[in-house]
This record gives sequence, structure tokens and C-alpha cells, in this order.
Amino acid sequence: MKLIRSHFETIPVPGWQRPGRVRFALITDLHNNMYPGLLNLLEEAAPDYVCIAGDMVNRPTRLMPPHFTRGYGCLSKLAARYPVYYALGNHESSWRRNPIHETSFRQYRRALEKKGLCFLDNESIDLGDAENPLTLSGLTLGKEQFTHHLKNRRPPESLEIQALLGEPRPFQVLLAHHPFYFDAYAAWGADVVLSGHLHGGQFRLPGIGGLVASGPQFFPPYTKGHFRKDRSHMLVSPGIGTHTIPFRIFNPREVWFLDLLKE
Repeated sequence: MKLIRSHFETIPVPGWQRPGRVRFALITDLHNNMYPGLLNLLEEAAPDYVCIAGDMVNRPTRLMPPHFTRGYGCLSKLAARYPVYYALGNHESSWRRNPIHETSFRQYRRALEKKGLCFLDNESIDLGDAENPLTLSGLTLGKEQFTHHLKNRRPPESLEIQALLGEPRPFQVLLAHHPFYFDAYAAWGADVVLSGHLHGGQFRLPGIGGLVASGPQFFPPYTKGHFRKDRSHMLVSPGIGTHTIPFRIFNPREVWFLDLLKE
């Protein structure tokens, strides 16, 4: 049995003239774990681009430094094989905000950039052409969007996203670590959102879904799946690692693949 599984989704793109498909691999929430079989899985699927939706590392705490060596090793190997685009999760953002460890985050980022990996830290990149528009953007949310204290958690507004990323472009793919804010992503104008963060709900109950999110919040929305709101799609991967609770139940580690095809 494979320790990391593949999951495939397809979304048609109106107006595209491109023959064939464009395939994104979505990798998220490694949390500095081991990643057995990941490179072979990607080789079999042959993605055009690899998208990292954050939390490849573990943030520093009062008692521990950041843990990132396995995450760095994984990303280095990926960057040697594929175009890799990396949006920050809450662990990377927390590491960067830490005044004691911010220098090590800058070193981590620079070292990966030297290997060809592209960080999308409230930035966008054009991957298409005039006949087949395709923009990939990476959204970095603030601490207030990730706090475990639900009363203090503040959803982002679509205008805030616009201030960070500018106007959405056709066809707009958004890397956004936290899936709870799908309404804001859709209102901003994302055609597709690629997300993770919730580890599939950690424990999944057949017929019900994910059990828990940070907070804790029981039976949270958007733990795993393909969701739709008006013309927007959101793919939420259960990720490939663990954090805090070091096991998963009925919740395999997965890499999700998105194929974009002309309508």
C-alpha cells in the first residue's frame, strides 16, 4: 500500500484554445515529516507545475527552534525536477515573524530560491499566453486569520485580497493555505483555489467527513474535497504530514492533481 496517494480532479477552462491539459500538483502540510514515495508518485503523474500550499515546516515555539530540514530537502528535490511555486502557510509566516528566528527563515527562503523555487508571497506569475490566459497567485494571510481563538479570528475581505494581489486575471488560480475563507476568495475573483491546512480533519468518519480543526472546532467545513461557489472552484487537499497529533485515521496522505482542459 502506498503511504502517499494520488487524487485527480479536472476543471474545464472557458475560451481556452490549448490542446491537451495543464496539470498542477498540489502539495501541502508536510510539517517536516518524512515523504516516502512522493518523488515516484510525481514522476508517474508528470505535472507541469508543482504548487506548495504552505506548512512544509514547523514553526519555532518558546521551547523549540523551527524544524525545516526535511521540508527543505523535499523542496530542493522537487525544484530540481519541476517548476515549483510556494505560498506560505501559517507555520512559515509565524517563523518569519519570530524576531529570534527570522534570519533563519530568510536563509531558508534564499537557499530554495537559488535552487529555482519561486515563492509567491502575495505575488502572481503569468503561466499562460494571449489565447490561453493562466495566472497563479499566492496569498499570505495574517496572524488574525489563523489564530486558534475563534472569537478573535477575523476573515479577510475580498478588498483586502485585492489590496495584496491586485485585480484577478483570467484564468485565475489562487494558492491560499486556509480554506475557511472560500467566500472571500470567490468574491475576489479566483476561478480555482488550491488549499490545505486542515489535514483532512485529522480523523475522518465515513459518510460524515473530517472531525476536527485547530481551535478546536469540530466537524469543520472544507476539510477535504472539491467545492464550488458560483463560478469558483476550491480544491482542499488533506496534505501529506501531521502536526501535534502524530497520526491520521481513515485519512490517507494525498497529493492532489488538477488538470485544466479547454471547455
